[in-house]
Amino acid sequence: MKRLVSLLLCALLLVLVAAPSIAAAEDLPKDVTVRVYSWWDPTKEGMIGLKDGFEAKYADYNVTIEFVKISSYYQTMLTKLAGLKLAGGEGECIDVMMIAFDKIPQFASNGTLMKLDDFASQEYLDSLYPSVREGLYFDGNLYATARDVTTTCAILNTAMFEQYGIELPGEDWTMDEFIDLCLQFGQNDGVWGYAIDGYSDTLSPWIYLYGGKYFDEVNNISLLDQPAQLEGFTALYHLIEQGGCMSVAQANEYGGISSAFASGHAAMLFGGLSLANEVGGMTDDFTVLPLPTGVSGEKQSHTFPNCWAVPSVSSQPEWGWKVIEYFSSAEGQAIACNAEMGLPATPQADISAWLEEKPWRKYYSEALGYELTAPYETDTYGPAWSSNFTTLFNERVWDVRGMDDETLKQTIIGINDTLTYYLLGGS
Repeated sequence: MKRLVSLLLCALLLVLVAAPSIAAAEDLPKDVTVRVYSWWDPTKEGMIGLKDGFEAKYADYNVTIEFVKISSYYQTMLTKLAGLKLAGGEGECIDVMMIAFDKIPQFASNGTLMKLDDFASQEYLDSLYPSVREGLYFDGNLYATARDVTTTCAILNTAMFEQYGIELPGEDWTMDEFIDLCLQFGQNDGVWGYAIDGYSDTLSPWIYLYGGKYFDEVNNISLLDQPAQLEGFTALYHLIEQGGCMSVAQANEYGGISSAFASGHAAMLFGGLSLANEVGGMTDDFTVLPLPTGVSGEKQSHTFPNCWAVPSVSSQPEWGWKVIEYFSSAEGQAIACNAEMGLPATPQADISAWLEEKPWRKYYSEALGYELTAPYETDTYGPAWSSNFTTLFNERVWDVRGMDDETLKQTIIGINDTLTYYLLGGS
C-alpha cells in the first residue's frame, strides 16, 4: 500500500513538473524579449500595431517583442522545433509562432505545440465565434488562439451582369438560381458564369451546400464517394460541360480566376476575403453576396482561421501566452482587421469603421455568425489530402471533357480511395 501511495505521489509530482506554470501578472519576469516567428513581414502595419499595443500594455515590465520572419515556413519550423526538442530546449528561443489552423493537427500530434487549456479563460473562449473556437482544438485540447479568420462568400462582377443584361441576385438566392445564372452567361462566346481554381478550400461549398463533408477525421476516411458529395461534384462537372463554368485549365489561360473575373470572362467566384481584396485591386466593378443556399435552406459558409501558438520548447510560456492572449483579444483583433490582416475571431472587436469603408465587407463578417458555419475540415494528414485532391481532380475530372455520369462517378470513387490512403498517412 505504501509503495502504491509513493508511486502515485511520484506520478503527481511528474505531472506538476511537466505542466506549464501560470504566473500571476505580478509574478511575470521583467526586462524580457519575446521572440515571435511568422511568415509576415514585421514591417507590416498590423504587425507594428500589435507590437506597439502589447508593449504599451506591459510597459511596466519592459517587455519587448521581436518578430522573426521565416521563409519556407512550415518545413523550417518543423525542423527548428524538432531540433530544439532533441536539445532539451537549449539554443534558439522560439516563444510564439504563427500557424494556419489546418496545420495544428500536424504540429500538435508530434508534440511541438503547447496545450493552452490551463492558460485560456472560459471568458476568452466564450468570446469567440463558435466556428473559430472549434478550429483551435485538436484531439480535445486547445493549441492556439486566433490571429485572424476568413469566411467564404460569392463575388460577383457587376459590370458583366450589366453588360449582358442579367439581373443581380438577392441575398437569399439558391444554388439552383446560381447555376441558372452561370448558364445564362455561358451562352455568350468567351464568357462563363463561374470559375474554379481546383483547390479544396474554394471547392468545399460544392460539398457542404449539398449536405456532405470531405472526410471522416475520426476514422481517417475520405467521403467523396458518398451520395451528397457525388451530387455536388457532379453538378459542378455538368456546369463545366455545359459552358457555365471555366475549368481549371481554362481559367489558367486567362491568368487564373482573379484575372478571368477582372477581365470580364468569369462573372462569379466563391472565395474568402483575400480573394475579394485581390480582385478589388484589379477592378471596382464587383460586389459580394452570401453564398447561395443549398439543401439546408439556411445561409452557410466555412471559416479558415490563422492562429498563434506557443511551441512546447518555449522557455517562457507565460509571456508567450500573454502575447497571443493580447494578439487575439478584441483590441488585437481590431488592429489586425483594420490593417487588412483578416476578420476578427470575436464579435467584440470594434471594426465598425472598417465595415463602413466597403459595404460588401459585411457579408464576410456576418458569415462568421451563421449557425451552420463550420471550420474548414482538417486532420493530421489533411494537408496531404488537400494537395493530392487538387492534383487528382484537376488531372482526372475538371479538365477532362465528355465523361458520362457513371464514368464520372467511378473516377471520383477511385480518387476517393487514393485520398483515404493519404489520410491514413500514406505518401
